[in-house]
Amino acid sequence: VVLLALLIGSLSLGVEAPGDVREAPPAVARTAMSLAGQSSDLWFCIGPTDALEGIRDRVVQVASIAAGPTDGRVIVVDDRGRAVERAFRLDAGDRLEIRPGRFVPGSAFAAVTVEVPGGAVVVGQRIEGDGVDHRPCLTRTSGTWLVPWSTTARPGNRVWLLMHNPFPASAVVDLRFVGDIGRRETLDSQGMVVAGRSLVAYDVTERISDSAVVSALVDVRVGQVAVARLQLADGEGPTGLRGLDLAPGLPEARSRLFVPGVGPVAGSGGDLSVVVLNPGEDTVELEVVARTSPSDGFVEPWPVVLRAGQRHVVDLGDGRLDGVGTFGIEVRTLDDQPVAASLVRRGVVAGGAAGEQAATGQLAVPDLAVRPAVAVVARGWLVDLGERFESTGDILAVANPAGSSIAILEVKVLAGRAPEGLPAVVELDPGTQVVFPLGAGGPVILAVESTSPVVASVRESSPAGSTAGVAVAVVGTEDWP
Repeated sequence: VVLLALLIGSLSLGVEAPGDVREAPPAVARTAMSLAGQSSDLWFCIGPTDALEGIRDRVVQVASIAAGPTDGRVIVVDDRGRAVERAFRLDAGDRLEIRPGRFVPGSAFAAVTVEVPGGAVVVGQRIEGDGVDHRPCLTRTSGTWLVPWSTTARPGNRVWLLMHNPFPASAVVDLRFVGDIGRRETLDSQGMVVAGRSLVAYDVTERISDSAVVSALVDVRVGQVAVARLQLADGEGPTGLRGLDLAPGLPEARSRLFVPGVGPVAGSGGDLSVVVLNPGEDTVELEVVARTSPSDGFVEPWPVVLRAGQRHVVDLGDGRLDGVGTFGIEVRTLDDQPVAASLVRRGVVAGGAAGEQAATGQLAVPDLAVRPAVAVVARGWLVDLGERFESTGDILAVANPAGSSIAILEVKVLAGRAPEGLPAVVELDPGTQVVFPLGAGGPVILAVESTSPVVASVRESSPAGSTAGVAVAVVGTEDWP
């Protein structure tokens, strides 16, 4: 019954015709949680297990912010038709670690559904291999999913599109791809059946091979699913790309998209680009805008014209951002047509010199991090940082996308110890962002409360690599910018 209730809040993609006066659908973040006692929460954690070559460990972490004990249920399904269910209880402030591979031994992929009737828990997952990925799990399903970026360039790159159906009835999906030579479809990508309570791992590398950039569109004919994309790169490819990345799909396209806490481009920032996908049937004009600090001055936007069903890669390393500190990215269309976008960070060159990369053909540190741009803003966000004892530059970034409203932020500690120097209250002007250094330390859960809707994200860096993702929105505080 709880699973079926998700159907009410899910959104499907559509490009409205000019003059359409329908109201906008309610804003629903792809990852959101309820406060204690408000409603039930369902979390969908999709990914590989340590049985997949290149993956060392995967841990799903369930953290409580409740004042008392919390009961819940975990369902683990794999790509071979197995399903295992377990109940759990968390005391106030406790954490539970789930290693999916132990529930379904021998399976390369597994999906974990965490059901919490009383809310007040945060669920995320950490994947380690040649690189690291750490993000919150999804909390919604959808009839449409968009994946702006992956690469199947040979050799050294492997890509899977992971589709999880948590409902009892089967779902039917169609897959479309945009590669280097335009739209692509394969014989087995149409009318795919995703059985109830199952996971399908679609090997993109085998079907759309040797493409520098592959974008994916998932259209669900029957039912709804949750989608993520797994990218593994071993450094042997033509660009030396190295690392792992498990990026959630985007459940909708919108005319304004945001990625806070980006850069800097020069030095430690590596190679940055924005990939924009037009899933609609009309040509779209848009701008990629760098939201810089007042001290860094104005940066000329990148104009883009996208035909229907096409995508474009905007290189942020063309010199415009040289000398600019941490900034935010906004993708905005000029005709209110919806698009999807991701920020791609492809790593730090060994020793900081391009010549060294050319000599070795690899990056010294695995540092692939893809951040799907955010369409939903909220007045409340939660951040679960986990252990950060080896962290070298973690930040919490909060952006105010409003054109005229000031946002007053209050940062609270819900569990653990606050990072040193974290301010309690900050005033954020329209169109600006604030960056909080987090330093190293033990697990901590932070809450960001704002008088106006904002976007919050976390960027983590360590000797194992870097990862970044959006924070968890508080249910009921979401809105469109």
